[in-house]
This record gives sequence, structure tokens and C-alpha cells, in this order.
Amino acid sequence: MRRILATATLGLALFGAAACADTKPEATSTPTPGAAATSAAAAPAGTDKKAACANLTKAIGDLETQGAAIVPEVLNPATQQAAIPKLTKLVTDFKAAYGKDVSTLADAELKAAVEADLKALDTGLAAVVAANGDAAKIQAAISAPEFGAAGTKVKTLCAAA
Repeated sequence: MRRILATATLGLALFGAAACADTKPEATSTPTPGAAATSAAAAPAGTDKKAACANLTKAIGDLETQGAAIVPEVLNPATQQAAIPKLTKLVTDFKAAYGKDVSTLADAELKAAVEADLKALDTGLAAVVAANGDAAKIQAAISAPEFGAAGTKVKTLCAAA
């Protein structure tokens, strides 16, 4: 996972996608108070470890599969402009899929590991953006121990599930 995250992060940094992505904000609707109460009452007591691990494994697999196709496009000067939004969407979708169960995870240790991974990804992306294309700073950001360890504990915990 580290290699894919580092590649995606580096791709975002090198081409400024994180700071300059052409994305349109999605329309949001305001739920009525009655609807919120109904959905809260229907929420499960907690996502079990096995189900959460299946979702986490799928998110990682999707990232690796789609990243394998997108990263070469980002690295190719002829296709990089069209690939930047794809890479940005890939990372955004990964974060959403990887963190989708975090608020309802019943297993506290797995929940903490997923939260730490998401925080490491956010911290790494922020550091890469702050590097403003400086290769040495980008390398330092993606070489940070927290970033390098992302995914390791989740993988270990899910292997035991």
C-alpha cells in the first residue's frame, strides 16, 4: 500500500493536482430533522471487524488496480493533463472507501489504525502540496515513518480477522 500511496501522492504533488484540481463541488441537500432521526435510528450498532476488513481490502485493491492504469498516464507528458483529474479522483475515492466504516467500527484497535492511516495520508498530502514541487521535500514527506507505516497495522489486524 505504501508504494501505491507514495506514487499517488507524488503524482499529485508533481503536477499540482491537490492544489489546482478542476473539480466542481457537488450539490448538497439539507435533510429534514425527521429524516436525520430516522436514518440515525436505522444505523447499525457497529461494523464488525470481518466486514470492515473486507471493505478495507477492497479499497486497497481498487487503489492498486486503478493506480496501475492511471499513474503511467500521469507520468506521460502527452497524457498527464487528462490524467490529473483521474488521479485526484482516485485518491479521493480511496480515502472515502477506506474510511467509510471508521465511524461505526466495533473493533477499537482497527478503528484507531484506520484513523491513523487516514491522518497519515492527509498529513503526507499536505506536506507534498506544501513542498510546491521541491523533489527533496516531496521525498522527505513520503519517507516519513508515519506515512511509510500507513496500512501496515490494518493489514496485520485484518489478516487475523
